[in-house]
Amino acid sequence: MIAALVKKELRHYFFSPLAYVVISIFLAITGWFFTSSLFIIKESELRGMMEIMPLVLMFFMPAVTMKSLAEERKLDTIQLLLTMPIREWQIVLSKYLSAVILYGVTLLFSLFYPLLLKIIGRPDSGVIFSSYLGLFLLGCSYIAIGIFASALTSNQVIAFISGFSIIFGVFMLSRLQMILPVRFQTAIEKFSIVSHFDNMTRGIISTTDIVYFILLNILFLTAATYLLYTRRGR
Repeated sequence: MIAALVKKELRHYFFSPLAYVVISIFLAITGWFFTSSLFIIKESELRGMMEIMPLVLMFFMPAVTMKSLAEERKLDTIQLLLTMPIREWQIVLSKYLSAVILYGVTLLFSLFYPLLLKIIGRPDSGVIFSSYLGLFLLGCSYIAIGIFASALTSNQVIAFISGFSIIFGVFMLSRLQMILPVRFQTAIEKFSIVSHFDNMTRGIISTTDIVYFILLNILFLTAATYLLYTRRGR
């Protein structure tokens, strides 16, 4: 059942301009920061691009996910799904997996950047791998937040604003860490999504960081599932 739902969602993405617009704009923005670091700053690494990615994805992921459940509610197709022998978690998971696949395809196209670095220099392969792993986990977390925001409303614009606001709030934890007293900084660092992402861009693959991203995904997907469950109850 989940496979059929995911297939339906992927058709929605790739049989419309959405997927190609997302991939093109993403590559254009990341390409700009990559080439700026490579040719202007003369750095044969991905650090310049990775530093801006939490902000770039802050806009992209809510835009990709804002229609996922909000449009279903607006068109009342969610009522049809809820009357079928489909569990709420299957609906949410199919929306999540389809968005993750779209994001994964986008990242595959961006592998041109590390390939170019391999041709013209000697970058650290371990750092590249951990950076892309962190980038994938970061994007998945933003997708989970975006789907939760889409489950809150039937208005796509409100879903985008809500998703962006939640992601921005999580992002700002890293900025609070800089201004709070030292005794609070360690606690804030444990919950800051940017801190965990930065660890991976430095080539550090820690179980703590991976578990953090997984739990963050589970938290928001569970919350979205609960919203659908209460809707079925009504």
